[in-house]
Amino acid sequence: MKNNNLSLGDRFAEISVFIITAIALLIGWNLKSNVENRAYLFEANGISVQAPDGWRQIQTSGDEAFHSAELSSDGFGTTYIVRNIPIPADASAGGIASLLTLERGQKMTAFRVLDQREVNVNDKIAYELSYVFVESNPDLTHASAPKVVYGVDYIYINGNQAVVVTYWAEEGKYEIDLDRFHRFLQSVKF
Repeated sequence: MKNNNLSLGDRFAEISVFIITAIALLIGWNLKSNVENRAYLFEANGISVQAPDGWRQIQTSGDEAFHSAELSSDGFGTTYIVRNIPIPADASAGGIASLLTLERGQKMTAFRVLDQREVNVNDKIAYELSYVFVESNPDLTHASAPKVVYGVDYIYINGNQAVVVTYWAEEGKYEIDLDRFHRFLQSVKF
């Protein structure tokens, strides 16, 4: 007959393995979170942001103050853009949203507005414009299917400037990356 009684040393070994495994998992999770949340400070044209570390900074054009995209993406790279648009003194955020809708409708394939509304972000009133468009690689020799991209703009009126903070991500990544974008949005100062 086999004796199923565990000695004190055996019990200690089982408990030790469990505790060490739990500690290793917690340390690994903490390290992963710290790496994913690293950011660098970017300042230009009176605007400062905490941008995700390791992202590719893209050459800005026109009224863009900041433009960055995720390097590790295998499809459409998640993108953050901050624009500083000069506006007339009597302009409203809703009017700026209409102009952006018109501009994007002319430049983007299958552009559709999903929602627009006034919101409060970090104790600042902003106008939120949510939309979708299709992005395809213009290189005809590149064999890839067009990607559905979701986007959102947060429009702030700052004197005679409209600060527009934009987030674009592929359909499957939009919700996953939304928390990181909200941290970015909270870091925007103007």
